[in-house]
Amino acid sequence: MRVALPPQANATRAVTTNLSALAYRCFAGMKAIAPYLFAALFVVLSAGARAASPAESFVQQNIDRGYAILKDSSLTDQERSVKFHGLLNNIMDSKRVALFTLGVYARSASPAQIDDFANTLSEFVAAVLQHDIAGNSSQTLTVTGSVVRGPDDVIVNAKLTGSARSNGAPIDMGFRIRKDDNGGDTVVDVQVEGVSMALAQRSDFTAWLQQHRGNLPALTAELASRAQQFRQSGTAVISASAVSAR
Repeated sequence: MRVALPPQANATRAVTTNLSALAYRCFAGMKAIAPYLFAALFVVLSAGARAASPAESFVQQNIDRGYAILKDSSLTDQERSVKFHGLLNNIMDSKRVALFTLGVYARSASPAQIDDFANTLSEFVAAVLQHDIAGNSSQTLTVTGSVVRGPDDVIVNAKLTGSARSNGAPIDMGFRIRKDDNGGDTVVDVQVEGVSMALAQRSDFTAWLQQHRGNLPALTAELASRAQQFRQSGTAVISASAVSAR
């Protein structure tokens, strides 16, 4: 499904002309930060000599687990995808993220539509990260500390080095950690150089829904289609066609 949409006014979010306007408006935010999000979840963290906070340890432990899954040569592609998606579901509150990114359109959606969208969103994130592993395995990410914003709100700060898209310059990242319904830590947002992925996706998704009369099932189907493209590509072709939003 490709429907032309108005070009984005912000020049810093331009993409190559061979990408459809629909793909840009709905998924440019994810594509632009996909390599950095990959590194955030799969490259081993180093917290130095200081003692890590609980939130920092949570991030590191799950990065190690994700990296181990994607590097396990004994797994088939399907097994690897299933295991990794399961890990992602355990560390990301996909329903909370889905509700936030849908904005006002979440109010008119049925519980079943929200659940379908949340599940598809987590599948899309997992597919993007797996897709980018080959081109980003040399990156390193070091936790530099954390900021407690409230009893249920912590930002874990980190610095990414070795990215081919950063021209050698380190990239500042942040991971927003909150509590789930059971009181456990969960990732609800990733920031790259101060830019929130959740806010970028909220803008993209609500713009798409405005153009399609709030048709959430259609947006879910489009997101699923994009996830399938990432899973099937197996190379960095799609990522290479996107221009960094930075």
